[in-house]
Amino acid sequence: MKNTKEKEHYLKEILRLEMAAKTVSVSCIAEVLGVSKSSVSNMIKKLVSMDLLNSAPYKAIEFTPKGRDLARTIIAKHRLIESFLVEVMDFDPENVHEIAEEIEHIKSPAFFRKVQQMLDNRELDPHGSPIPNVKF
Repeated sequence: MKNTKEKEHYLKEILRLEMAAKTVSVSCIAEVLGVSKSSVSNMIKKLVSMDLLNSAPYKAIEFTPKGRDLARTIIAKHRLIESFLVEVMDFDPENVHEIAEEIEHIKSPAFFRKVQQMLDNRELDPHGSPIPNVKF
């Protein structure tokens, strides 16, 4: 998958919008990500072609089951890494987001299972957000 980080970032932000009970639209995504509507439209088309999203004119953008699972996994990875950085490596909670943004894209289920195990299957990240319960 080319531009994996960018695609995963879109999926993560779409899930956050959905969890905040926002109607997920091209305009809404463009505003949150600070990009043009045409950029969002192009990415949505790619994600639809990958069977990660459903999109139709004048309707909200929605996840396919495959897309929702992937988005939840990305968020779980991010929040686990933030927790690991704070609790194991003694980072300040305010300084872990950018590091977690990079590490969340690692494609190693064994790595994330180990982090999850080291954190005793923690349910909340250092900011109080729930860590989705996913299988790595």
